[in-house]
Amino acid sequence: MQALLGCDRTECGLGAFLLLMACVQGAFVEPLQPDTNLLSFSDTPTRLPCHYQVAQDQSVVQVTWNKELPDGSEDPVIMAHFTEGNREFGRYSGRVKFESFTPITENSALLIPATQESDEGIYRCHITTFPNGNFERRILLTVWTLPISSLEPVNLVEGQPYGVVASCRAVGRPLPLLSWDTDLPGHSHNRSNEGGAVSSHYSLHPLRSMNGKKLDCLVGHAGLQEPRRISNNLVVQCEYTTDENGG
Repeated sequence: MQALLGCDRTECGLGAFLLLMACVQGAFVEPLQPDTNLLSFSDTPTRLPCHYQVAQDQSVVQVTWNKELPDGSEDPVIMAHFTEGNREFGRYSGRVKFESFTPITENSALLIPATQESDEGIYRCHITTFPNGNFERRILLTVWTLPISSLEPVNLVEGQPYGVVASCRAVGRPLPLLSWDTDLPGHSHNRSNEGGAVSSHYSLHPLRSMNGKKLDCLVGHAGLQEPRRISNNLVVQCEYTTDENGG
């Protein structure tokens, strides 16, 4: 029997004791760990899990979600009380809600229907029970923004000096990575700023033989399975000259 259970009498006895204690005191169904990391994207729904399973002769009196502030204090987000009902606070009013209509007796997950970059931070789900006291889960939410990108070609004429022939720009969080897919003999120069924007400029000496050649911009981002391609073909117009007689 020991071989089938995979534990000796001491280990099995300890496991049974912990299971009994969980049934007596109650326990979190989700998240299981005291600290959890979650990743979400801006303009998408976000779910922060919090489900405390009460034990026999135990009841949840209040559920409170708070967000930690940089100075160490906490900003109240939403609360559910067994007699006073639900309440949203301050700038979160109308932006958040409980997943369940009865967060006191069922799951107390927090929903953010339209996530913003400013929602990034540390959240605490605080469960107040009677008669066993308070229990808490801490969730670190990271918010990414998928890139918004564009490409601007330059009107070229054969014979122009070496210079920029196309510019690619993208804004995202974390910062996107720009590259070029081309066989053209040119060089790229990238720039980025603190606002989450990056640009790449492709330069060469335009020749007639380059007209119609591929010069695609590739936008890479941690939130994309593969780089986003912005298709582009170089356009080099021929330079026509006329003599003094207009011929």
